[in-house]
Amino acid sequence: MNTEAELISAVCKNKDISTLLAANVDEIFTSHRDIWDSLKSYYYKFKAVPEAGVLMERHKDFEPVQTKAETGYYLDKLKNEYLSSRLKNIILQAGSSLKEDSASRVLSDIQSKLSQLAKFTNHVRDIDITDLESAERHFQAVKDRSALMGGSPGILTGFDAIDKAYPTGMAPGHLIVAIGWPGRGKTWFTSYLACKAWEQGFKPMIISLEMSPENMRDRIYTMLGSGLFRASDLSKGDINIDDFRSWGQKKFVDKNGFILVSNEGAGEVTPATVQGKIDQHKPDLVILDYHQLFNDNKRSQSEVERNRNISREFKLLAVSNNIPIIDITAATADDISDQDEPPMMSQVAWSKAIEYDADMAMAIHRYPGTNMIEVVSRKNRHGHEFDFYLDWDINRGVITPIYENLPDMKGDNA
Repeated sequence: MNTEAELISAVCKNKDISTLLAANVDEIFTSHRDIWDSLKSYYYKFKAVPEAGVLMERHKDFEPVQTKAETGYYLDKLKNEYLSSRLKNIILQAGSSLKEDSASRVLSDIQSKLSQLAKFTNHVRDIDITDLESAERHFQAVKDRSALMGGSPGILTGFDAIDKAYPTGMAPGHLIVAIGWPGRGKTWFTSYLACKAWEQGFKPMIISLEMSPENMRDRIYTMLGSGLFRASDLSKGDINIDDFRSWGQKKFVDKNGFILVSNEGAGEVTPATVQGKIDQHKPDLVILDYHQLFNDNKRSQSEVERNRNISREFKLLAVSNNIPIIDITAATADDISDQDEPPMMSQVAWSKAIEYDADMAMAIHRYPGTNMIEVVSRKNRHGHEFDFYLDWDINRGVITPIYENLPDMKGDNA
């Protein structure tokens, strides 16, 4: 089936031409370029997308096809076909050119041609504010999404203190940064957010570069069990298998997946690797654990530059995939005594990048020798500050928020 015909048919059916106009896709139409030009001309003249029948009257060779997916799906499909064809031609031409030209000149020519193709791999979008139909569709989509999600366009955290201060929720395109000292509860807390998202009907994915998938799974079972299992028992396999199976069959029936990914210490993982897993599993929420263990796509040698690049690349992943991403980040202290309280933004070496890239940043801090975890905002682009405590029995997965009569944990650790 001709993908160009599929894409044009989808545009006519979905009335969504703005996606293509924003992507500047004229070049990728070859066999149906004249039909695409007619569609654009009609739109520019009448400010409306024509029915497929109008194009059939103008182009007798155009045969519309039945489409079921969104316009963006067929656009991505055609882009991929176009890029594959162009890349094959570039490689073949380079092989022929090597017989006559120097390798450096051939390489320069390849780089020039590849740079011209880059516009089809980025996710830059344009909108025309005078296109009221596009704006109305967006508003309706946000309204519909909010209605399905309890009044918020994003995924709720399950904690009133955060959800009231962060009214958008963990919305598509948002980068949320979770800061904490090593071993002070940031992975547990963000895993709990994944559990709450899953219970709302979303599909979370956690990519951990410091734990095995089995260890992560034990933690998730502990939290989803809400006291039924102990993390210490699961780690030893000390459970009643029949009871576990009965619980699991009831808990996971007719539910979305919950994906855990680990490299188990083998090889580097970059944002490009994360994109591959997003393409594979199509999650609604991604949690990356943790920032310093990832490498950037450019393989920078400078640690600060690498971490800044990763921050920016994670934000681009959130925007381009239209999903929220949580970036777990370890804070660093000059003195061990600095770790008595939740870390500040300034205690992250690339804090400026977080200020630029993050939609929301929060510090998670478990006070040593207690079940008390403090969660405090460090940046909130879409709301206001929050600060609250959790009484968290981590071994049993039982969590109790404390919003009043907050304990003086700082005094206890003085």
